[in-house]
Amino acid sequence: MRMCAPVGGLLTALAVVFGTAVAFAPVPRITWEHREVQLVQFHEPGIFNYSALLLSEDEDTLFVGAREAVFALNAHNISKKQHEVW
Repeated sequence: MRMCAPVGGLLTALAVVFGTAVAFAPVPRITWEHREVQLVQFHEPGIFNYSALLLSEDEDTLFVGAREAVFALNAHNISKKQHEVW
């Protein structure tokens, strides 16, 4: 009977974790193999820590967040900045 308590606690913990994941309905991220795309680098002088990326729903704008700024880039050609916020 003593073995049932730890197993029951583990099952309860798993149910809470999986129940929480289902409740928040995470959206799967899009991934590609590196061979499938041509990589282009974006860099702005004096800006560091580019750590947040968000693709707009229409897939035309890539929002890039850095420590000092947020950029809105043309997703089809990231060398064309659409907007910059400091």
